Amino acid sequence: MATRNIEADEEMIRVPEHMLMTASKVRREVLARASDNGLVQSSAWRLSEHQALVYWTYDQRSKLGLSVWDTYVNTLPRDFSSVPLYVLSGTEPASSLSVNTDAEKWVAEHLPHSVLLKVTEQQERLFNDWTCTCEVLTKFNIESPVDWRRYVWAWLVVNTRCIHLGRHTTGNQQSAISSQPSSAVFQPISDRDSMALAPMLDLLNHNCQARVSTYFDTGRRQFVIKTLRRYCKGEEAFISYGPHDNGFMLAEYGFALAENPHCALELDCKVEMWISTVKANLNTRRARATIKSTDVDALVDVLKQHGLWGDFTLFSGSAELPYRLQAAMYLVFAAMKPGAGIKGVISQWERWQRGENTSVSEEVDLAVKNWVSRTCSEVAEHSSKLLDNIQAKQNDDARGSECLDPFLVHCIRLIWTTINKIAIESTSL
Repeated sequence: MATRNIEADEEMIRVPEHMLMTASKVRREVLARASDNGLVQSSAWRLSEHQALVYWTYDQRSKLGLSVWDTYVNTLPRDFSSVPLYVLSGTEPASSLSVNTDAEKWVAEHLPHSVLLKVTEQQERLFNDWTCTCEVLTKFNIESPVDWRRYVWAWLVVNTRCIHLGRHTTGNQQSAISSQPSSAVFQPISDRDSMALAPMLDLLNHNCQARVSTYFDTGRRQFVIKTLRRYCKGEEAFISYGPHDNGFMLAEYGFALAENPHCALELDCKVEMWISTVKANLNTRRARATIKSTDVDALVDVLKQHGLWGDFTLFSGSAELPYRLQAAMYLVFAAMKPGAGIKGVISQWERWQRGENTSVSEEVDLAVKNWVSRTCSEVAEHSSKLLDNIQAKQNDDARGSECLDPFLVHCIRLIWTTINKIAIESTSL
């Protein structure tokens, strides 16, 4: 909350260096402890910045009451029940998601496919970070993490709350912080540090309209957040986590927005399934096209070479198909026409892609529109059924049955509501 008027281009927050916890500080702490144990193997330090900060957070939670960071640790959430990974990460270390309990199964079944894929990738990184951290600390004769759930918590603390230091710039030329205790925590951060944990900054809320710039001022040795818009006294000041859709927001931060201008309907999975079906039909000669299934792989390679494979998304309010989806569909559908030659189709498509030949046959154009309409109708029907299931879940939870975090269920419902809306709009593109 702004305690006074804050002008555009004014520094809104400054965090001194000694209040930033970075990987270089964690490394110095660990090396100091290893020295006490008679082991100094600095070359054995192989933790990434994220891994180092997760270990430090885990360690601080383990020694509450004995650390100068107790106040900060006590402000952190006790759990992350609205983050899908927290629900699906299981009770023991594993590289795959846990879908054993009713709650886990419900979440896995109701997350959009793209979000579930992202959470699956998170689980793999989480397990890899756990394994790598244990291996490195063993070399330093320092106790490794043993509590998987606490490690998951620490991993999510860093994932949801770390700040990116941005560029290291010299602003106001003042002397660096001095006369600090000799503890590694209070030593200068490294120029190689790109991320940090900072007390209280995680209390700033996200807003899609927020405009800020951030950087580490090497002159004043401070992390600076500068607002690019004006705030009046009493108005809440925001930062932005970036232009992300609700699926990303839920997976990364554990929330979704009722009004998010970046929401989209992702069709990557549908396109990949369709490509697989096309290849299967060609292999069984159920298609009239003269191309072979290997030719379809060649077409996908062409799209990848042009940077046009994947990210097939539809946005609310769009008046026409997005270019990436058009490009992929035009290429494959043109190749499926009876008598079409693969080389000629690719050559003609590349001319269209360069703007040298803007015409697309009515047959191909109609086939693309029909595919999109049919696919969006399927998505709309599927999302409607899921929304009914989610409503039933919320009704059951309201009656006191065993339930997930209601906010997580609410966020999943928000995502499917948006998907349903975009799918219905897009059937008529």
